[in-house]
Amino acid sequence: MALFSDPEVITLDDLLPFENSLIEISSTHGIDVETKIAMALSAVGDRLMLRLLRAGAADPQNGQRRSLGLSTVVVTTVLARWLCFEALSRIYAEAYNLQLNTRFQGKWTEYKQQAAEAADLVFSGGIGIVTTPLARPAKPIFGNLSAILPEQAVYMQAAWVDATGAESAPSPINACILNGSQGLSVGMDLSQSPVPATAIGWNIYANNTPTHLSRQNNLPIVITDSWSLPLTGLSIGMRPSGGQEPVTFITFTDRLQRG
Repeated sequence: MALFSDPEVITLDDLLPFENSLIEISSTHGIDVETKIAMALSAVGDRLMLRLLRAGAADPQNGQRRSLGLSTVVVTTVLARWLCFEALSRIYAEAYNLQLNTRFQGKWTEYKQQAAEAADLVFSGGIGIVTTPLARPAKPIFGNLSAILPEQAVYMQAAWVDATGAESAPSPINACILNGSQGLSVGMDLSQSPVPATAIGWNIYANNTPTHLSRQNNLPIVITDSWSLPLTGLSIGMRPSGGQEPVTFITFTDRLQRG
């Protein structure tokens, strides 16, 4: 699972299963979906932070919470759903305000209610946190080698890994086309990816299509080292873990005040 502070926690692709006409609606009415997602993240983040600051001893990181922010909060399934509904409610609120269309008003009301219900579930079930966060890295970067590999498309993403084997959420996918007269090396973009304090290395996932990427290394790659695509080609390994699972959940005994 991703951490709340990771980039691209929620994207347009996450909203489309709820509203497959969202691209058409946002394009037709000039609605900036990314801005609405950012607003949803900010609003939900403010509420999460306020609850954590009020949690006291129930939050094992209470003494560090202001400095940690939401960097240790895991985006569980229900929290991701809250973020999606919050973004959709804001999108349809703007669509209604632009068009005064009752269908958009209905969608706005529906998603606002679903966001409130998801928020209730998050707080009643608890906010999941980790003790040693591994932030999502930036896209891996490519370099050429003198080896000659067959013409092919290569799609890759990377994840930080710690000594326990826990992984960060995988990076966005990067891709390149080999022209048949070059080799390929892959490394972490350390200028864009601050190394988590507990990371001991990274894993690389790849495929010749953008789906079903699988792990290519047996042991974690040293942080500053690169990985080279072997002459034998890509192997079929484990899929990305998807990120860290919560170590504990911070629960609240009082009922959530909606608003």
